[in-house]
Amino acid sequence: MTMTIHFETHGEGPRDIVICNGLSQSCANWRGIARKNPQFRWILFDARGTGKSPMGQTPYHIDDHVTDVLDVLDAAGAKNPLLMGFSHGGRIALRAAAEHGYRFRGLLLVSTGAGQTTLRQAHVRSWYESLKSGGVRAMAWTSLPTIVGIKILDRFQDWDLLVKGTVARNNEEGLLALFQGMFRYPSAQVDAASIRLPTLAMRGEEDPLVRPTDLDDLVKWIDGARGETVPQTGHTLPLEEPEAFIAHIDRFYEELDQGE
Repeated sequence: MTMTIHFETHGEGPRDIVICNGLSQSCANWRGIARKNPQFRWILFDARGTGKSPMGQTPYHIDDHVTDVLDVLDAAGAKNPLLMGFSHGGRIALRAAAEHGYRFRGLLLVSTGAGQTTLRQAHVRSWYESLKSGGVRAMAWTSLPTIVGIKILDRFQDWDLLVKGTVARNNEEGLLALFQGMFRYPSAQVDAASIRLPTLAMRGEEDPLVRPTDLDDLVKWIDGARGETVPQTGHTLPLEEPEAFIAHIDRFYEELDQGE
């Protein structure tokens, strides 16, 4: 591997799923779902600068993250995996699918924006400025109402536990590098239009970051893509509605099997 990216595998199923995390996530966010669904083999990894993965050289380019994905696939011995990208990880997945589609069986985009709308830019900039001025804890509190869905907020009586989890998974220097790299990402439309993989894009109906037009654009840009909206669900769709999330994966695999 080019650098030592931390990764984990869970489950013994014959079908591999590799997950590109959201901006401040780590493997810890996905272990619960992975352990409850051993019918798949889940390949989880911490993006550079987060969790247990080192920072590497900065500034980051989107292709640095794609290289990390490919290195993890090789190290894990992945065989024709389903590539899943959540939120920020969806942008990485779009790039990986566009340039290395032969490595994957299909593409699953969850809570992924199609482009940088003015409101989304304002949200992300507010998190970045909070991080610079107050550290990871301040950023976690600033982003909490937007990126954590209402069902998760209802489930946790003490929201400080959610913030402490974000602080434990991240460090300020690594997150700053991720943000600064993200600000330089190219438009997603060119990558999306180059994808020749079966694609399912999903969003939560109540997601304040990813709007219905994002789903429409992704389906329009990616040839043959299908979009799904999960009712009464926010940005953290897989964690809010894990059963519905897995059901959509099962259905997607059925479609992939029928297409072969």
